[in-house]
Amino acid sequence: MRWHVVVGSLLAAALLWSGPLQAAESPAKEQPVGASVEEWLDLARRMSPERAAAALEADAAAARADGAGTLPDPKFTITLDDISKNRNGLPGRVAVEKYTLQQELPWWGKRDLQRGMAAAESREAQGKLADVEADIALRIKTAYADYHRVHLSMDQTQELIQIMRVLVKIAQLRYAQGMAGQLEATSAEAERGALDVELVRLGKERSRIRARLNALVNRKPDAPVVEHPHLRSLPTRETLNDSVLLEKALERNPGLAMVRARTVVAEQDQRLAGKAWYPDVNLGFGLVQRRNSEEQNGFEAMVEFNLPIQWQGRKAREQETSAKVRANREQLAAEQLRVDASLRETLLALEEAQEVAHVTTETLLPQTRLALQSAIKGYQTGGTESVAVLGAVQRLKKFQIDLLKAQFEAQVRLAELERLIGGEL
Repeated sequence: MRWHVVVGSLLAAALLWSGPLQAAESPAKEQPVGASVEEWLDLARRMSPERAAAALEADAAAARADGAGTLPDPKFTITLDDISKNRNGLPGRVAVEKYTLQQELPWWGKRDLQRGMAAAESREAQGKLADVEADIALRIKTAYADYHRVHLSMDQTQELIQIMRVLVKIAQLRYAQGMAGQLEATSAEAERGALDVELVRLGKERSRIRARLNALVNRKPDAPVVEHPHLRSLPTRETLNDSVLLEKALERNPGLAMVRARTVVAEQDQRLAGKAWYPDVNLGFGLVQRRNSEEQNGFEAMVEFNLPIQWQGRKAREQETSAKVRANREQLAAEQLRVDASLRETLLALEEAQEVAHVTTETLLPQTRLALQSAIKGYQTGGTESVAVLGAVQRLKKFQIDLLKAQFEAQVRLAELERLIGGEL
């Protein structure tokens, strides 16, 4: 007996000692993220591979701009002249050795134009980076608003399920007392079952949106996400001034910035094509060393330039660059019109969603809830038919869905508006 007690004590001690060690060795669980849309945006800036690729392309364009317009590498030439043959017929003594250094000099202004083109291409790459960031932000804000919509819809569906459970009990009681037919009880039970199915569907939709959010920030699809998101507050009407927002959009819109940069590149290229009529100059300076002692060593200088006589190719080049300039200017004008139209359309849609949400919250939902309460009381006392109660439940469900749609629409339009102006409101 004592032996069993000793063994049990040892086992208990071993479990006590091993417990903390196992707990210390077990990996820590990943913490849920996404308490706000700002947290998601910060994660995207740090973890999105799409954004990282665009940033690297912008860095590459900036590096090209730093090296643009530099002079070509000089050329060093060694020339051996007047090589005689020896008695075996092989090359023998060298009479003259020349050491020449050459430097090509582009015509005046060409290097400045090359630097201007590279700087504009770097701005275009920066605009592309801003456009990628704005697109990722739009997708995150939209998915986050959808995530919030699904959560609220699940809460409202659970509320309706509780109401329908009460109605089912009342209908069963009325049926047991002979005050109603079996159809009332089965109809209420069927409506409650349909809400259960809706709750299951919303749960699956929530999982899909969670996977979409995680993918946008380069996380695993099943990584934990905060369960109760908080929507951003909508801007005031004073902030949504169309003229002020249009001015911001024309100044900061990433798409416009890219088209402007491409237009500058085309204009610089056109000017560079005009400079092609002027030749580049190649200057050289050399040391001449003579092996014959009777002759002195000397120096030589060289000036070389190309003859721009292939006028057909240069004219075609000028026509090409001129057409590109006109095309980019037309594209810039079209992009400005598109931004203007999209901005005004988005503002109107945002105002519509805000008004619908306001009317639904302040008038429709309170009145519908009062009507439902009255219908339930009347149904309990026998003064109201079950059809009226189910109709009130359906109206409450409809207005709740309308409110969620309006709130989601407002958040999406706000995100689109911020994408157009290139920044947060």
